[in-house]
Amino acid sequence: MRVLDSRYPVKDWTKGMTPFEVLISTVLSQSTTVANERRGFDDLRSRAGAVTPERLAEMPEEEIAKAIWHAGLSRQKAARIRGIAKAVRDTWGGSLERVLRLPTERARAELMALPGVGPKTADVVLAMAANRPTFPVDTHIARIAGRWDLSRRKDYESVRAALEHWTPPGKRRVWHLAIIAHGRALCKARNPRCDECPVRRDCDWYRRNGPTRPRARRGPSASPTKG
Repeated sequence: MRVLDSRYPVKDWTKGMTPFEVLISTVLSQSTTVANERRGFDDLRSRAGAVTPERLAEMPEEEIAKAIWHAGLSRQKAARIRGIAKAVRDTWGGSLERVLRLPTERARAELMALPGVGPKTADVVLAMAANRPTFPVDTHIARIAGRWDLSRRKDYESVRAALEHWTPPGKRRVWHLAIIAHGRALCKARNPRCDECPVRRDCDWYRRNGPTRPRARRGPSASPTKG
């Protein structure tokens, strides 16, 4: 991880965003690309005027769906986004700040009680908006953790627990971003570029298989219902 940390400069995609915007952006990112998520988020902000619980709770689902269609699954995500906005407005006074001040596990449970918010989305919000020592697991991280034999079980919670066991709390946020960058750049699901990988000698999969290509593997966060 120290090698990957030095290779991939941290790109904090949450810079300048409110915790609620981080939450909505993460919901939009489910089962789509970064570019499509970003376009959907920008269009939503443009149509709504601002990505706030108050604005989105009052916005018709059809309008939300039109704004975010680039992100895919627009009707499903629109229902989730409006439901989240209403819950945050009505239950938490329009702000996530009180929830994010709770102990980590309780805050995680509160976030997961929101419509369409699963463990990955909750962990992303906690790590990126509240700097909590969680280790969110997306498809890239699940794939690489599998190739590194970090956990015998492949479900979300087992992979997260393994990553948190092997990493110091203060490094989890930046190492989460570094593994994602590595997955996008080299350690791809199909045609991984092992010859360019700076950690291939320490990779369990590479030790077993050499430079041949593995089959793509579904990660624990591949389904939008897991978000």
